[in-house]
Amino acid sequence: MQDATLKLRRFQQTKAYDLFAASPLIVWYLYGLRKQAPLTSLRLNELLKGEISLLAALQLIALLGSFILSFVLIVLLIERKMPRLKSKGILPRVVAVCGTFLGNGILQLMAVPLSLPFQVLADFLIISGTVGALVALSRLGASFSLMPEARTLVTSGPYAFVRHPLYAAELVGITGLVLQFQQPWALMLGIGVFVFQYWRTIFEESVLSQAYPDYAAYRARTWRFVPYLF
Repeated sequence: MQDATLKLRRFQQTKAYDLFAASPLIVWYLYGLRKQAPLTSLRLNELLKGEISLLAALQLIALLGSFILSFVLIVLLIERKMPRLKSKGILPRVVAVCGTFLGNGILQLMAVPLSLPFQVLADFLIISGTVGALVALSRLGASFSLMPEARTLVTSGPYAFVRHPLYAAELVGITGLVLQFQQPWALMLGIGVFVFQYWRTIFEESVLSQAYPDYAAYRARTWRFVPYLF
């Protein structure tokens, strides 16, 4: 029994285990790409034929951004570094999963027709959130993780101003989604995403504080989500 436990602990410290742990998330992103492919193909055909409307063009930009973002996330999950320290207990993991996937519940609601200004605003928020997430990921790189873990302390780029720019960008995109779906349920889910993402940052900062002595000074000079506001 002790030998089996020791072997399991050794396996958990290998890259193979890290890939195994990341595999459900990789499969989820691949599934999302597959679901978006038909609409993306339709909008691309409209663009090539010169028959695409303004709203459809904005939707195409958002879809292509989502494709790129999902691809980048899959690559980072495969190439990421091994963690130096992991958060203990089940609660941090449950919070991380809820913060990551609760927003998908919005997509299960009924879409609502919007006026042109609100539709443009929603698309702008989604596109801005995607671009912001890509910028944050370009700095986070191989330190990306779903669970509260310390892989590398990143303090450059957007991380020089806020501690969680990736989550901030995701919340901007979620706001765009909330505008497009049935109320008040979409709003309630959006608020739930914010609550879990905020809760998630508490666990992450606890792990980073334990792993990196310099984190306290970094935390003191930066904001959580928005510079000079929050």
